[in-house]
Amino acid sequence: MAIHRKAKLRRIVIVGSILGAGLAFYNRAAIVEQVFDTAGSSKAAPEIKNTVDTSIQKQLSELSYTGQQVHTVNNNQTFFTADELKIDNGAEQKLSRRDWLGRPQVANAMLNKSLMPSAKREPLTVRTPGYKVYRFNDNGREKYLYNRSHLIGYQLTGLNNNSRNLITGTVALNATHSDDNQQSMEDFENQIASYLRADSTHYVRYRVTPIYRNIERVPRGVEIEAQSVKDNAIRLNVYIFNGQPNWQINYYTGSAIHTN
Repeated sequence: MAIHRKAKLRRIVIVGSILGAGLAFYNRAAIVEQVFDTAGSSKAAPEIKNTVDTSIQKQLSELSYTGQQVHTVNNNQTFFTADELKIDNGAEQKLSRRDWLGRPQVANAMLNKSLMPSAKREPLTVRTPGYKVYRFNDNGREKYLYNRSHLIGYQLTGLNNNSRNLITGTVALNATHSDDNQQSMEDFENQIASYLRADSTHYVRYRVTPIYRNIERVPRGVEIEAQSVKDNAIRLNVYIFNGQPNWQINYYTGSAIHTN
C-alpha cells in the first residue's frame, strides 16, 4: 500500500512539473516582462553568449543615439537581390513571426498604389513590448514620448492593428519633426507614398527591420530599405534611431527619464 501511494505521488509530481513547465513556456514573454519591470531603471545588460554576428544589423545595434536621428547605411544602396526586385506576384506584404520575447521582426513588401488604403486609420489597441505612457511639454504642446509605430506604415498598405507590425517607437523616430530638419519614418513613408500615388504602375520593394540590442524589448532603431523597381526615383537605405532628445530610455523595460 505504501509503495502504491509513493508511486501515485511521483506521478502527481511529474504531471505537475510538466504542466508548470508548459505554463511557464506559454507565458514566457509575460514572465520576462515582469522580470525586466522589476529591474526598474537598471542599466546592467543581461549577457547572452552567441556566435559572432558581423551582419549590418549587428553593427547597427551597437550604435548609440546622440541626437542625430538618421544614419545612412551602405551609401543608401539596398541589399535586395535580383529575385527580390521581381514583381511577378504583384503587390504584396509579408510580416515575420514575433520572437520568443514577443518582439516584431522584419517586415517585407512589394508596394503599389493598389495596396494603399482609402479609409481613415482606426485607433490602435495593440500593446507593444515595452510600451509605457510618458507625456512632455514641447514648446507649449503636450506630446507623448512613445508611439505605437508601424513597421510598414498604414498609408502604404492599410495594415493597422497587427502586433507583428507594431513596435514601441519614440515620437522622434515615428513622426515628422516640427522643430528641426531631421527626418523620421513618416518622412520616408510620405516620399514613397507620393511616388506610388503618381502612377499605378509604380512599384517599390520595401523592407523594414527593427534593430534590437541583445534581449532588449524596445528596438534601438529601425532600418528602412526602399527601391523603386522600374526606375531610380526611390533608392534608400537608412537607419533611424529610436531615441528622443532630452530623454534617457531603458530599452529593456521601456522606462524613461526626462533629463531636461
